[in-house]
Amino acid sequence: MRNIKNNLIEIITIAGVLILLFYSSEPIMRGDSMRYLHKSLIDPPMYSSIIFIIQWLFGSLNAVVILQSILIGVGIIYLTRTISNIFYLSEIMKIFISFFLFLPIIKFYNYLLTEPISYAFSLLLVGSLIKLIYKFNRVNLIWSAVFIISLLLLRKQFIILYPIILLLYIGIFFINKSKKTLVLLVISFVSILVTHISLVSIDKHLNQNSLDKKSSLIDKYGPFYFIYIDAIYISSAKDTKLFDNQNEQKMLLNIFKEMKSQKSLIEHYNGRGHYGLSFNNIRFYSDNLIENLAKQENTNITNIQKKISFKLLKANFGKYIKHIFKKFYDSTWLFIFLPFAMLIAALINFLKHKSQLTLVIIFLSSFALANHSMVYIFGRVQPRYFIYTDFILLVFIFLFFANFLKKSK
Repeated sequence: MRNIKNNLIEIITIAGVLILLFYSSEPIMRGDSMRYLHKSLIDPPMYSSIIFIIQWLFGSLNAVVILQSILIGVGIIYLTRTISNIFYLSEIMKIFISFFLFLPIIKFYNYLLTEPISYAFSLLLVGSLIKLIYKFNRVNLIWSAVFIISLLLLRKQFIILYPIILLLYIGIFFINKSKKTLVLLVISFVSILVTHISLVSIDKHLNQNSLDKKSSLIDKYGPFYFIYIDAIYISSAKDTKLFDNQNEQKMLLNIFKEMKSQKSLIEHYNGRGHYGLSFNNIRFYSDNLIENLAKQENTNITNIQKKISFKLLKANFGKYIKHIFKKFYDSTWLFIFLPFAMLIAALINFLKHKSQLTLVIIFLSSFALANHSMVYIFGRVQPRYFIYTDFILLVFIFLFFANFLKKSK
């Protein structure tokens, strides 16, 4: 009985994973799934490589679902155990936390997308970094670096980890001031950077033949793809006068005319969800037009998107800033204002006391803020892009409230 009690979290989590897999281990294909099945070069290489290896070993995509479900279970156990050991949680608290962390995978566990496995590594990363903050040593530093690199190789979205880890490492140095600590942190950060860049470069080199064939796809979904859609959304037909090129002007007039008829511009904003619907309208209508224009002008799609975006945003910068804030508010505004308030309070406290707990709060709040900001500014807002930060942040908010009420009592 004592062994069962000591390992209750493991038993409950494993049971939950098994129930999901017995219910169904069939992979669910979504719009982006084919990119990972056929190794699209617009994505980091890790998830496509995992799918390739698993299919080669087991000959089935069901094994991919099983692997990512197991990894999520391991991540939940690891993070819950870490929090429990540091904050001395009761069994009821541990059960609640593990159950809460389990909720996101009920919907996503069998998606053939990067979300399930990225959620698993996010749990592992947060657990390892909390360990590193409270017990700085080489083992915790190495494991943290491994999980950081894994996330960088899973989704471009996790490029946000570079400034966050830099901020965290500075905080760790102030807590553990020594030349040895500084050297280890610098080596770790440089190793993460070099390893990440090297592995991505090696993957591109190994797939050079595919790169030549798929260069148009990479061009189409370049760095200005989402910014261009925002620029169209906030602008209007009168802004076509900014362009001297007749072909560009003609294309934009065509787009604005169609988007106006579909009420897909910001002037037709009618509440939450308007931008999400407009996004697809602008996206699907523009793609072929821009591709044709790029051929006419003997240039690439990225250059067209870049030129249009800069001119439209410069002319409508105030609208763009309001649009970004509206995206914040229309989706999950609470996860912007709440972590922002936590970050400011923790920074003030950390400057005075250099405590480990405040550094944990700085890390979690900046992680949530950076993740949301990256999606709002450079991507399309979808709830599944926020599971890596929001549920973990809520767990810690729950812990702080529970601890406050316990002290008050």
